[in-house]
Amino acid sequence: MTAEESMRAQVRAALETAGVSQADACRQLGCSTKHLNQMLTGKAPLSLAWAERILALCGMRLVVLALTGTNDTA
Repeated sequence: MTAEESMRAQVRAALETAGVSQADACRQLGCSTKHLNQMLTGKAPLSLAWAERILALCGMRLVVLALTGTNDTA
């Protein structure tokens, strides 16, 4: 799973947990439901800026963590 896929899954989960529908999020964010849906399904990129705005609606904040090392096991 890529970092963007992981972020997308976490944003979708945050909306669900907070009980915020995509339609409500769009009204508050000033974007179309089509665009939000495309960002959440991977048909359009989900930028850090958009993720941060969506998470703020859910009472959450975005934290980016850079770790040393790799996930390679070989």
